[in-house]
Amino acid sequence: MTRLLIGGYTGDKGAGSGITVLEDDEVTGTVPAESPSWIARHQDLPVLYAVSETDEGHVHAWSLLDGVPGESLGSGATGGAEPAHLTVDPSGSYLITVNYSGGNISVHRLGPDGSIGPRTDLVQHEGHGEHARQEQAHPHMVRSTDDGLLVTDLGGDAIYRYQLTADGQLKPDGVIAAPAASGPRHVLPAGEHNYLTAELSGQVLVYDAGWNLVGAVPASTANAPNQPSELVSDGRYLYVANRGPNTVAVFELGGALPRYVTEVPAGDWPRHIALDGERLYVASERSHEVIVMQIDPATGVPATVRTIEVPSPTVILP
Repeated sequence: MTRLLIGGYTGDKGAGSGITVLEDDEVTGTVPAESPSWIARHQDLPVLYAVSETDEGHVHAWSLLDGVPGESLGSGATGGAEPAHLTVDPSGSYLITVNYSGGNISVHRLGPDGSIGPRTDLVQHEGHGEHARQEQAHPHMVRSTDDGLLVTDLGGDAIYRYQLTADGQLKPDGVIAAPAASGPRHVLPAGEHNYLTAELSGQVLVYDAGWNLVGAVPASTANAPNQPSELVSDGRYLYVANRGPNTVAVFELGGALPRYVTEVPAGDWPRHIALDGERLYVASERSHEVIVMQIDPATGVPATVRTIEVPSPTVILP
């Protein structure tokens, strides 16, 4: 059985009602939640976490029974508005959340069962940029790596590096500059490079393993405004979701910069994409659908095989 969990927008932000459960591409249930726009599993425990992307941001946890959210394991205030992303640190002891509109990052201690405990830190970003949407810091993603934590900041044109101490404090470990008015959104380490979607400039930024900027490529060839969102890779190809052109672009990896191959239609406002083997799933927020694509192993190009009606989807967790 193939099971997917789909987060989305509710209330004033969208038409959803919580976390949608898909089993073999059929909707089998919904877990009530307020705008769970990003969800993630604990790497060691059967626990699911979600942000509540609201003016008074919160995070929530549920135990997973056969992969489906069940009993609540608590919640916590993030200390900032509109949390957009979260992750569990490699030790499994802390939950780190970025608050997009709050401009800050929160840390919550986790219990032995994965339940949400007290907040242990709240770090404020102060950067801003040249673009009209960069009036203040807007951290958009936090990713755990072997070297610590990476936080992309769309408002400050920067990637912040942190170390997380044993008592749940974020220790600054350097700042990597992004091109002015690029608006880094999401980051993907892959092989010898780090790839980032630049939401404001419509590009994919490429850094080497030492975080030197190698260059940038357009995320789409369409003659239209573009806000690239998520990017994923199978090691051979890089896939980028483009909002505006409403496509998924395919790039071949192997050179200093990704080589554009093609792009395929992807509903209206593809906010998130996820890989599961040779299947690519697309959360098309404004057309209220999850698109299932099959990837041609010879060319790397995905093709739609079916669509599933899901209200205001924003994230897909295979």
